Amino acid sequence: MIDPKKRRTPGSRPVMHDLLQTSSSSEAQSPSSQVHRIVNSRIEEETNSSASRDVEIDAYEQNSPVRRVRKNKNNKLTAMLQVRNEQGRYLEEVLQNLSEFVDEIVIVDDASTDGTPEICRAFPKVVRLDVLEKPLFAEEWRLRNTLWQAAVSTDPDWLLSVDADELYSAEAKKAMRKLIDQDYADWFAFRFYDMWGCRTHYREDELWSMHKRHTASLVRYMPGYPYFYPQQNHHVPRLPASCTVLPGVCTELKVQHLGWAGSLEDRVRKYLRYKRIDPHGEWGNPAQYESILDPEPRLLPWKEES
Repeated sequence: MIDPKKRRTPGSRPVMHDLLQTSSSSEAQSPSSQVHRIVNSRIEEETNSSASRDVEIDAYEQNSPVRRVRKNKNNKLTAMLQVRNEQGRYLEEVLQNLSEFVDEIVIVDDASTDGTPEICRAFPKVVRLDVLEKPLFAEEWRLRNTLWQAAVSTDPDWLLSVDADELYSAEAKKAMRKLIDQDYADWFAFRFYDMWGCRTHYREDELWSMHKRHTASLVRYMPGYPYFYPQQNHHVPRLPASCTVLPGVCTELKVQHLGWAGSLEDRVRKYLRYKRIDPHGEWGNPAQYESILDPEPRLLPWKEES
């Protein structure tokens, strides 16, 4: 389940896949070093305004107001989702999947015009549902931040960031409690598979290989830590960028991404949407956008267990 060699510790300066894009800054700084610099700056600001608070010192938190709380039992796991017009898609199945292993669910509805809010309210583990009057999708970093603030208001110990078209495997659900009830890692990453045109096969080629790297979606919440998202309008990471400097573990546990598992017509609609919101490839890869319409993509059979 967990490869000890893939554990990231403070000394190894972990980089969490899926969190940062390479910067085009003229300064010769890696994304990880940039995050360290920003985190240190924000911690210093917090310290100057909160000098009277107790401080727990470790490799990352010198002069920080953060008290890292690491419980190894009785942790509360909260899933957080941002949704919009999900009726007739995968939302009900996703919420049922989550209800099997999380304690609570927090949802921000990005001004849906269909029955999405009613679907959310039907699940008892949804403890908070915020329905926005105006959509924030054009400024996705604001939407991500709105969801984060809603989720942390419920006093979670751990947060699982989930999209409305993702299903955690049986093995992942079974392992989740062991992942969070420990005191050595602050995030966990999984392997996400792009199911393509069905649920029995996933896509794998040079442009579609998300499953070959690890995507972090589970993070310990520590009050006072300076969480922040990069100010990007699209393709914003699911967890705050400042999580990258915390120790974490890459697992081999699987998640099915069903966003491309529907009909050809559904994929064409998504292709047209990407071309509309990102016509010049400012936030994504234009070649990948075009590959959505490949008539014969390379597909491999899905296996539930590792």
